[in-house]
Amino acid sequence: MATNPMQRKARNSFLLGMLLMLIITGAIIAFLILQLTNMKKEEQELEASYVTVYTLNKDVDSGDEVTQADFTMTQVTNATAPTDYLTPSDLPQGENGTMIAKISMTRGTVLSKEMLYIDETVTGNDVRKQEYNMFILPSDLVTGDYVDIRLQMPSGTDYIVVSKKRVEIPNISGVDSTDTISIELSEDEINMLSNAIVDAFKTNGAKLYVNKYTEPGLQEASTPTYPVSYDVLQLINGNPNIVEEARNALWNRYNATDSSGVQTQAEQRTNVIDATINEDPDQSQTNFESNMEESINNSITTRQEYLEGLSAQAAATTTTTTN
Repeated sequence: MATNPMQRKARNSFLLGMLLMLIITGAIIAFLILQLTNMKKEEQELEASYVTVYTLNKDVDSGDEVTQADFTMTQVTNATAPTDYLTPSDLPQGENGTMIAKISMTRGTVLSKEMLYIDETVTGNDVRKQEYNMFILPSDLVTGDYVDIRLQMPSGTDYIVVSKKRVEIPNISGVDSTDTISIELSEDEINMLSNAIVDAFKTNGAKLYVNKYTEPGLQEASTPTYPVSYDVLQLINGNPNIVEEARNALWNRYNATDSSGVQTQAEQRTNVIDATINEDPDQSQTNFESNMEESINNSITTRQEYLEGLSAQAAATTTTTTN
């Protein structure tokens, strides 16, 4: 059936309008899809630009032990995070593993692996906490300091007996002890330090003293140089509580020599320490007995003060509860 020109024009206009509407709708849909894609991409890029790090929640000094209670997980941009930022896999995994601050840091610092010394060593079965009251202590020594314990002979020779030990100072009735420290030592170190104490007690003018590390987080442990007596060396060599590695290291150090002609520890022992002690054996024995008695009496006094402090605290708690 024929249509008149007006009807045909109206139909064509309708079809053209529908076509334009479809094109515009398609363009809008395509634009929206493109926008959504870009937004998702930007979100992904934004998420990728952030990393999870650990930040300190308190100030720490060089040499301080850092625990997981001392830091918080937070997110920062890649640009602000250090390249070697600390991650969960970097935390000490071993039993009794520790983290030590190499440098002093303020609260809010993003932690990196370079800032911490991470020790995953499992404490050996032979390690014990020992108390000593016969060392000369630095006036500014506090719990947490790392020290070497050294023996100085009257001739001026100076030996490192044990190295880089963390100090704890007993607190008695709210006051730090002035002469007693606690350190953790392995069986061979206990024997060596006992030997050095005997040498110091027997020798007029000898002293055992504590030497602090200035940057314990950065400084490596010193190599012990003290020559134990042959009798103690034999005791250590036959002690089943001392691991083979420690025995071998001590034996090799005792007998080691070098091309420069430096005396071995065995020669140092004979020519310096034993020679000094043997100048007057009777006086050496008298010195030892009096010094040992003084040390024992100091230990008894310190223990008594500690117990009295505990009793006073208990009494104060009871009084508070009653009131």
